[in-house]
Amino acid sequence: MEHLPAANVLVGAACFNSDTLLLESGDLNEVRECVGSVFKPHKLALPGASHQLPSRMYHARHGSLSLNLLHYDGDVTIDPERLDSFFLLQIPVSGGAEIECGGRRFDSSPTVASLVSPTLPLRMRWIRCPQVVLRIEREAIERHCSRHFGTEERGAVEFEPAFELASPSGMCLLPLLSVLGNALSDPAHPLRHPLAYEQFESTLLNALVYGQPNTARSGARPSRGPLAPFYVKRVEEYVRLHVHEPLTIERLAEFAGVSASTLFSGFRNCHGVSPMAWVRQLRLERVRDELRGAAAEPVSVTDVALKWGFAHLGRFAMEYKRMFGESPSVSLRNRSG
Repeated sequence: MEHLPAANVLVGAACFNSDTLLLESGDLNEVRECVGSVFKPHKLALPGASHQLPSRMYHARHGSLSLNLLHYDGDVTIDPERLDSFFLLQIPVSGGAEIECGGRRFDSSPTVASLVSPTLPLRMRWIRCPQVVLRIEREAIERHCSRHFGTEERGAVEFEPAFELASPSGMCLLPLLSVLGNALSDPAHPLRHPLAYEQFESTLLNALVYGQPNTARSGARPSRGPLAPFYVKRVEEYVRLHVHEPLTIERLAEFAGVSASTLFSGFRNCHGVSPMAWVRQLRLERVRDELRGAAAEPVSVTDVALKWGFAHLGRFAMEYKRMFGESPSVSLRNRSG
């Protein structure tokens, strides 16, 4: 079977290097123990009585996300029962896998990934099937869904496990995983800045939550809270005090005590833009203040932009010029003092 082009890109991600090579062994017990230390203890079996399973695993993690490349050189049966504390998105590079998850049985391939929820029973057979595996902590997904769909009592978040990589959600997610692979490879990467990383993680989770059927979204109810101007004003005051800190729509909605969709509508009605667009405008003003300020210390456009969370410098420059009518470099040349 031919590789999916996007999977090839993921295999070549910068984070899969000698520093993140966690396992290279053929001993079945060692392989089981090492993989279990990254995910969870599980049953790993081979056909027949063999105890040799040449395997290789790369593992890179930051925050609630880890990206892994796992290759068993043989047919294996994997039985972790339930994952309990994390979600897995498993993307075959080649070969195939048979997935049994929560009463669903399907074949996974380089065009169909498996998205496994922690509360669903799981059993798999990988048939010479190297896979790129994204692990997401359960707490991160549940917190994200609570912020987006309200705080009312709900059951566990569970996804439809067959994830079509050619779907709009898949086409959105795969480039984000490539970006994540680059960020995990370099501690100095712009996305490793807390402000940028939290926003990036939110974007990645949105691709899953809004793109793949799940119980959180299907069970969401509109929030019934106070009138929009009240909590819009609350958020405005909070952002002005904390604009230098990591901010996401989920964090702002949690502070306001409403769902993300309610806060979004409130800002649209009051300002004509989304809450995060309003945050970006405020940060652009802070950038302009620094570029045109009279500080004795020399500054660069790049340093100031990154300081305020603008990791994509090309887009930053366009937004800046659209808002202020001049480029950041012109503002810097015209600084006071």
